[in-house]
Amino acid sequence: MKKLFGIIISILLVFTLVGCGDSASTEEGTTTDTTTEETSSEGKVRVALLLPYIGDQSYFDVTYNSFKLIEEKYGDQVETKLIEMGADEAGWASANIQAAGEGYDIIISGNFQYESYMLDVAKDFPEITYINFDYSDPELNNLPNVYGIAYKSEEIGYLAGIVAAVKTETNVVGAVGGMDINGIRQFLGGFIQGALAVNPDLDVKIGFVGDFTDTGKMKEIALNMNKQGADVIWHAAGGAGNGLFEAAAEAGFSTVGVDTDQYESLSSKPELANTILTSGTKNCDIAILDAITKYMEGTLPKGTLVALGYAEGGVGLAENDHYKEVMTEEERAEVTKYAEELKSGKVKVIDAAQSNEDWDALLAKTSN
Repeated sequence: MKKLFGIIISILLVFTLVGCGDSASTEEGTTTDTTTEETSSEGKVRVALLLPYIGDQSYFDVTYNSFKLIEEKYGDQVETKLIEMGADEAGWASANIQAAGEGYDIIISGNFQYESYMLDVAKDFPEITYINFDYSDPELNNLPNVYGIAYKSEEIGYLAGIVAAVKTETNVVGAVGGMDINGIRQFLGGFIQGALAVNPDLDVKIGFVGDFTDTGKMKEIALNMNKQGADVIWHAAGGAGNGLFEAAAEAGFSTVGVDTDQYESLSSKPELANTILTSGTKNCDIAILDAITKYMEGTLPKGTLVALGYAEGGVGLAENDHYKEVMTEEERAEVTKYAEELKSGKVKVIDAAQSNEDWDALLAKTSN
């Protein structure tokens, strides 16, 4: 009821703004002059990307990087617009309604936290193509104008677990999630499987921050894990993950990043970046570019869902120059061996989000 009330109020707000023929603002203050945009973009494919914010040096930033890839490939054939909805859920309904009324050909958004707001609006705008760049609920993502993309996050975790297990000298590794929810259990469950595939006798430690922003709590958990022997720790906690890198810089252990190449994204802070061996990447930017390419070619299969794993290039490891410096040739060869088994299908990683029983069974193999 609260959500419905918010949507009704937002609709009234949008009609008021359109009636005035003036600018409108999202939660973060991103301003759009609809008259100017409609005139200047004639003949172009207009694309909007709705995110709560950018600057997390992780998940949202790699998603926003899709615009760079799109613009490099299509130039003036497209017009792109980032709409920062704000971190407050109260502004997400109005941001989606406003975007739908501004004449975009394609609207991109998604993620378990706010996909429902996009999909509520998509029902009423069948002429707009919606790309859910990271869908969570298949039952919601069944509209004929929605193309849904998901990633095999368990495979990201598996790859990160392999690296941690290959690199550890203490035989103790750790992984910290943002919240104890299904989406994060996918990541951490994969990590447990990857680490134990390399060495079944490893001591694997698991923890949760409680949100995706509290760097202080993350730092505290990571330092405690390190005191218990963990010398390689991975995170799947969005912006809170910066607390892991701060802890590693202070205590002298190694880390693995997530979603994007966090060594690169933290290059302005070398004391943090240098703790990162590699990152388990969720290639949202590449997946979005692929969807836009299909749209431009007239082959986008709207009304369908796709799940991308390591074999499809949807997830992977950041094998940059730093990775080659901090991992020996023998260590990299061992990581590659296990990764190739995953790519070939020889290894099937359990998705711990599918059942509590699977998660409990994996957690029982850790020292938690």
